[in-house]
Amino acid sequence: MVSLRGNVEKVFAAMVMPSLHRPSLHRHRAREQGFVLPLAMGASMVLLLGSLSAHTASLQLRLQGIREQQQRRAEDRLASAGQQLLAELHRSHRCLLALPLPQWDVQGLACAPAPAIAALRQGQVLGGSYRLVAWRPDLQPAELLLELAAGGGQPARQGAFTVQLAPAQPPTQPQPQITDVRLVGLRGVAP
Repeated sequence: MVSLRGNVEKVFAAMVMPSLHRPSLHRHRAREQGFVLPLAMGASMVLLLGSLSAHTASLQLRLQGIREQQQRRAEDRLASAGQQLLAELHRSHRCLLALPLPQWDVQGLACAPAPAIAALRQGQVLGGSYRLVAWRPDLQPAELLLELAAGGGQPARQGAFTVQLAPAQPPTQPQPQITDVRLVGLRGVAP
């Protein structure tokens, strides 16, 4: 009976004062709880940083795509402007094809009126304006330099063209002929 009574007392004492009889178990649980919170915070921080870097990379790709699209638009506008200008020169003022741009206001007046020369120096294409910066027929191949006006949040951009000219062959072809036009590239474009 003594042993049963002693066992009952031990069980009762364990229920009333659990922390006094099982101190090592409680300390172990406290250590586990203190370890889980920093581990969870560290894992969430790693996930947050990973998602931020993925988001940043996707934004950079999007911005790069927007810049490339703007550059293609500028190239299209410049190509259209160059073709429009050279078509007008070829159709109505072939004599200007042989003269560099600085000479158009002096020697060019012999074959084209001043308002026509002024109209060739600037124009409209695809909703934007352009101006003729340089025409150098003395180079081989000839060089045409046009500038798109700034607008719509875009800076002014220049485009250089190479123009193949067939020399004049009087009397059947008194003025040079345009045989090929190529857009070489944009100038004033930030990489």
